[in-house]
Amino acid sequence: MAISRAMLALLITLLCVRVFAAAPAVDAPLPPLAITERGEITLAGDEFTFVPWRSDVNPGKVHVVQYFGATMSDSEIFKPLTDLLEKSLPPGTVHVTTILNLDAALWGTTGFVMSELEKNKRIHPQATIVVDDKGQGVVEWALGKEGLGLIVMDEQGVVKYFSRQALSETELASVMELVRTHSKS
Repeated sequence: MAISRAMLALLITLLCVRVFAAAPAVDAPLPPLAITERGEITLAGDEFTFVPWRSDVNPGKVHVVQYFGATMSDSEIFKPLTDLLEKSLPPGTVHVTTILNLDAALWGTTGFVMSELEKNKRIHPQATIVVDDKGQGVVEWALGKEGLGLIVMDEQGVVKYFSRQALSETELASVMELVRTHSKS
C-alpha cells in the first residue's frame, strides 16, 4: 500500500508540474521561472559567485533571453542574433540574458563549461548569465526536446517574439527590426 501511495504522489507531482508549465506567448508576460540552484553568475573583483535568478526581474529596456543547452552546437544557435545586436546597436540599448541548461552538458564537461561562462562574464560584465543546473527552464517554459528558446520582450516585460529554433535570415531581420522599434519607444 505504501508503494501505491508513493507512486500516486509522484504521478500527481509530475502532472502538476506539467499543468503549470507554459510556453512564452506573444503579447503576454513571460511565464515565471526561478532558478535557485547555481542561478546567475556574478563577478565582484576577481570572484565569481552565484545568486538566485527570477524571470520577472525587468531590466526596463528591450530584453533578449536566450535559453539553450551547455553544448558547443547549442551555444551557436542564437549567436547570429547576439552578434548582430552587439555590432548594430549602441551599448546598453538591449539587455541580454543567457540561460545555460547545464543538465544538457556532456558528461565530464562541466568544468570547461563553467570556465567559458566565467570568461564570457569578464568580457560582457553587463550581461546576465544564468546556470540552470537541472534544466528547469525546459520544463517551465515548455521548450520541447531541443530545449531551446529565444524570447524578445519590450521594456515592460511583455513577450514580443518567441522561437524554439535557430533564426532564418528573414526572422533575424524581423527580430532586429522589432528590437529597434521597441528600443526607440
